[in-house]
Amino acid sequence: MIEALALSKRHGSRLAVDDLSFTVPDGAVTGLLGPSGSGKSTVLRLAAGLDRGSGLVLFDGVPFAALARPPQSVGVVLDPRALHPGRTALAHLRVLAAGAGVPRRRIAEVLEAVGLVGAERLRPGRFPRGAAQRLAVAGALLGRPRALLLDDPFADLDEPGRDWLQHLLREHAAAGGSALLAARRAADAVPAADALVVLRRGRACASGAVADLLAGAGAPVLVRASDPGALAGAVLRWGGSVDPLPDGALLVGGLDAAAVGEVARAEGVAVHELSRREVDLDAALARVELPETALLPQPRPAGAPGVPA
Repeated sequence: MIEALALSKRHGSRLAVDDLSFTVPDGAVTGLLGPSGSGKSTVLRLAAGLDRGSGLVLFDGVPFAALARPPQSVGVVLDPRALHPGRTALAHLRVLAAGAGVPRRRIAEVLEAVGLVGAERLRPGRFPRGAAQRLAVAGALLGRPRALLLDDPFADLDEPGRDWLQHLLREHAAAGGSALLAARRAADAVPAADALVVLRRGRACASGAVADLLAGAGAPVLVRASDPGALAGAVLRWGGSVDPLPDGALLVGGLDAAAVGEVARAEGVAVHELSRREVDLDAALARVELPETALLPQPRPAGAPGVPA
């Protein structure tokens, strides 16, 4: 389990992270979303002990700096492109394995897991697209950690690569692990995540289960009808919103397709087309404001072990 407890961090006069708390339970993936500068990377750097601030991040009750063997407890991907230009992928993993106390036979396993078999003797300058991201994930997996911290690992991955990484994260969670994933695009994180924390200026403006947040975001319904004006008025009376399109169609928000159909039937308006539109997840989540309760850490029971000295 990953617990963030009252995290705060300043960069000069700017508050980059502001009293942020959430929990990633075992068997779950949580996505950190938000625009550039919202604090996603700073949260991960605080978690990995690379930045100093106030508050704590605990991994099964222990801060990163107090872990006996950090790579065997927490796998970290912060900058996939930070590679020695003269070192092959295989040599890179050998260095990491030696530092983590991991046997070399584990290297072959992670190379296969990330799809780099056959590319292990290439240097960064000759890597195919997405290979740096795959190699960074391989390094994070070397110690078989229970927790993962990943900062936008989808960058530069093609669609099959994104599918692969989403599947890998789901497998990690299914095996009882936890993962905290920062992503630039909601569409990358949502298929892999159980929960989301949406950041604005270092604070959580929304948090909770993916299904609940997306329901709140509300995918619009496209409707073409015999009398768009009459239908628009009825939708507004039923509490929905209407965005007329130039071709006469309506984009209806706040009501699902079934409800729009019922409104049209009640008004005696013939419907020629009724379909749910793909939602822009980033734009939709930017409009969502929810209480910050779903991912708040639960109080420790009396007598439970605290933070090691």
